[in-house]
Amino acid sequence: MSQEAFLVIDAGSGSVKSFLISPIGEILDRSEREWDRDNWGSDEAWPKIADSVSELMNRNQCKILGVSSTSMREEFVLLDENGKEVSYSLSEESEKHGYKIIEEYGAAMYRSSGHWPVPNWIAGAILPWLQEQESAIFDNVASMLMISDWVNYRLCGELVTEGSSSCETSLYNIRENDWDWRLIDTLGLPRSIFAESRRNGEIIGLISKEVSDAIGVSEASPVVIGGADTQSGLLGMGAFSGEAGAVGGTTTPVQIIIDEPLLDTDMRTWTNNHLFDNNWILESNVGNTGRVLRWIRDEKLNGKAGYTELNSLAESAPVGSCGVLSYIGPHLFDNGPPYWPMDKLGNLPVSTTIIGENYDVSCLTRSVIEANCYGVKANLTQLQDISGLDFDYLRFCGGNSKSDIWMQIQADVLGIDVKVPKVRDATAIGVAVLCGLGVGYFDKVEDAVDSMVRVGKVYEPRRIESEAYQRHYQRWMETREKLAKA
Repeated sequence: MSQEAFLVIDAGSGSVKSFLISPIGEILDRSEREWDRDNWGSDEAWPKIADSVSELMNRNQCKILGVSSTSMREEFVLLDENGKEVSYSLSEESEKHGYKIIEEYGAAMYRSSGHWPVPNWIAGAILPWLQEQESAIFDNVASMLMISDWVNYRLCGELVTEGSSSCETSLYNIRENDWDWRLIDTLGLPRSIFAESRRNGEIIGLISKEVSDAIGVSEASPVVIGGADTQSGLLGMGAFSGEAGAVGGTTTPVQIIIDEPLLDTDMRTWTNNHLFDNNWILESNVGNTGRVLRWIRDEKLNGKAGYTELNSLAESAPVGSCGVLSYIGPHLFDNGPPYWPMDKLGNLPVSTTIIGENYDVSCLTRSVIEANCYGVKANLTQLQDISGLDFDYLRFCGGNSKSDIWMQIQADVLGIDVKVPKVRDATAIGVAVLCGLGVGYFDKVEDAVDSMVRVGKVYEPRRIESEAYQRHYQRWMETREKLAKA
């Protein structure tokens, strides 16, 4: 008898991961294919997605209850009328044009979408430049899709979107959970390229025959709208309104779920649509985090050490890392201009710096982990200041949560419990929850979460270590200020 499962496709920054997930929240199998985010293209990405899914289906006899997807949030794809990607190249000129958009429309975009249109990254800054300066290219554009929307389109042929990802374009109205048509008209962009906005957890079609033949998934399998990777991660940790969570990976968003679209008066943070009506997200972001450990592995250990060895190195060093302070990625989030050349979304122009003398790789490794934890504390504090909320614990998932020493340091730095789900690939679990709701396997989100989500481990702050870390954190923050002024 075949095992029932949801198929989840996660188009991430460094790879695509495909998961088979049972209705009780077990990852039955997974498959991954790496790609280069900086040189990502749909023609190269789709074969990797298909290959990843095919591998799962060839290894497993599963009855697929539904298929859904998630992705890195800010990236988008432009398609022509035949569904082929319309390519373009960003430049200094496109960046300059983006700053003009910020000057004229940035504040209005923030008030509507909760996001500034970052030049050469966010659609709200790129599309007006493309239309005005590269009209020959723009005239071929028939549709704009976020990456997860594009995956769904390839699966079933439907051109639709959803708010948790589309709000990242700066062209979306987070209160109405639909495109900001007034702003789009003001910019002179054609309404026709913006896909219909639908609700998360809604069936939009069935797997096409062509795709069914290619990946081994039945044509009868429904395709369900998933959601943005971080919001799905919150759901996959069992987080509800009033709770805080962090999704640790290449970057580490720190988010709180709120029941009204709260905007920061200083316009530093992001406000996003959540996966359900009457819920929004207030987000600060630590920036590059997990990527830095890969740098230590590749540059300091010749690429030979695994993450188990890196964790052991960090554990062998004392609290405070022998005085070493690392500034290699983690920052305090500020999504608005000015955009510093070395860190577009940081509040200060802090260059990559390591402070310390005669340190070994153990102290360096621990200092990097500690810096990540300091960054989470700084950004959570920023969210608390804006929202007026306090938290007794932080939910944490993603790759960083797989390290016991990392999570223990995080609890010590925060001075509150850190709760890690049993299945730490919580984004995939969250998308499977949406899929289960969409196909009617579950009637209510609470029932789906009760069935599929369980807390795995709670890391409690240790008193002596936590007291020491309050001093080290203060030194790390004060040194940031000095480096910014140097």
